Amino acid sequence: MTAQINDVVKYAGEDWKLAGANGGRLFDPKAFGLQPREASSACWRGFICHYELRDDQLFLEEVQMALSSTPPPLLGREPEISIQKIGFNAAYRDLGAHVAFSGGLLLARDFIREHYVHMGFHPAWKYATVIEAELDAGRVVRLLDCSSAMAKIRQRLAGKDVPKGAARQEILDWIARTFARRY
Repeated sequence: MTAQINDVVKYAGEDWKLAGANGGRLFDPKAFGLQPREASSACWRGFICHYELRDDQLFLEEVQMALSSTPPPLLGREPEISIQKIGFNAAYRDLGAHVAFSGGLLLARDFIREHYVHMGFHPAWKYATVIEAELDAGRVVRLLDCSSAMAKIRQRLAGKDVPKGAARQEILDWIARTFARRY
């Protein structure tokens, strides 16, 4: 298995990995009648989103997607067809769509390479810099630097996050957790 490609959130002029989400739904292609297919072993869900936090609001700016059929318009935008990156065949750019998400997002930067695991999405504690953005209906209500809290979690979990010698069900549960970004 391969580590999965994270969604990206642009905040304060920097690109951050979306390392966790709790609360409502973010972009879901199925809500638009789209059925993405696996793009590669690094993108089993078949799409990657680029969000932006600006003017204290959350926007969906870009979606790259792997579709089996001819890509239709999305949110009023025609797709760019046959981009070659990782098996995606459609890119929807400059969407500027407000996302009415309520809940928390963990934005992370500065991945600590020694914690790399070849499975799922990497959790926020594997990054040196982490901010939690709390949103209500797509509006930022609080930003909190969680970097020191993640360092404490990292100390507690380092070397213990991958099951060794575990029973089959424990391994399957661990795999499921690595693909969930809930925190």
